This record gives sequence, structure tokens and C-alpha cells, in this order.
Amino acid sequence: MMLLYLGLGSNLGQPVRYLAAGLQALQTLPNASLIAVSGIYRTEPIGGPKQDDYFNLAALISYSGTLQQALCDCQAIEHQNQRIRNERWGPRTLDIDLLYSPHELSNTERLEVPHPRLTERLFVLAPLLQLPEADRISINNKVLKEWAALQDAQHIQLTPHHWNGADIVEPIEI
Repeated sequence: MMLLYLGLGSNLGQPVRYLAAGLQALQTLPNASLIAVSGIYRTEPIGGPKQDDYFNLAALISYSGTLQQALCDCQAIEHQNQRIRNERWGPRTLDIDLLYSPHELSNTERLEVPHPRLTERLFVLAPLLQLPEADRISINNKVLKEWAALQDAQHIQLTPHHWNGADIVEPIEI
């Protein structure tokens, strides 16, 4: 079994529902166990066409298989959630990125782990830093917290939504 940090994002339809569907599907994978889920962040899109804000979170799973198999599993979950790849950085129902594994690296045309832009995106770093052991991850001689401090924080906002183990919920105001 290997630990695998994932990033999930959505900005089409009902993004929070797509994130929940992605987490629920990860829980049903026979070769994976969902360990932890970050808070959910709302962020402005970076690059690509004009589009709605994204909702992003990070998840930590234990996975028995290779990074290539994990990529196939994640892309199958995206496909089940109507993910269509029309244009780079375009809007999407569900995106699942393999961000980091302390046990395995990949540098192929199809898959790079650590994710090649992980250190450049606060919408990835902020949720990732909420997960166990992520504060110890070092890339190019800097821990993730140092990379996060270099990013512009004005376009990212933690939402009140959270994963309760079965669904994403929003606290009820009394």
C-alpha cells in the first residue's frame, strides 16, 4: 500500500455535488482507502477561457497498486461524472489530480508525480497542507508551507462546506 495525495476540483453544474461524488467513488475503490479530506476552497480560475470559480479540496488515500493504475481509477471516476476534456484548463465537472506520493515518483508523458505545478498553485497547496504529514513534504528543498507563502492569497477562500465521511455538507446556522 502506498499513500497518495490527490487534488479534486470542479466548477460546472453543482461543483460541491461533483466533489462529493468523487470522494464517494474513491471510497468504493476496492484497492483504496480514504484516510483524510481537507476543507473546501473556492478559487478564481487560472488560465483557460472565462469560466466560473472552482471548488477545490485535497484527499489522502492509501492505495494498493501503481501510480498508473491510480491514474486510470481517477480518470474513470472523472468519466463517471461526465468529465469532458475539450480544452486545456477549461471548465470541468470533476478533476482528480495525483499530486504527491511519498513512496513513488513518475515522470512519464502521461503522468508526473509530484504534480508539475503543485508548488505554484495555492488552491492546491492550501487544502493539501490540511492533510496528515503534508507539512513534511519537501519539493526542491522547500516544504509546502514555504511554497504556499510565495503565492497570492487574495483569490482563494475557505468555504463552510466539509466532508462528513459520507457527503459534503454545509453547517446549519441556528
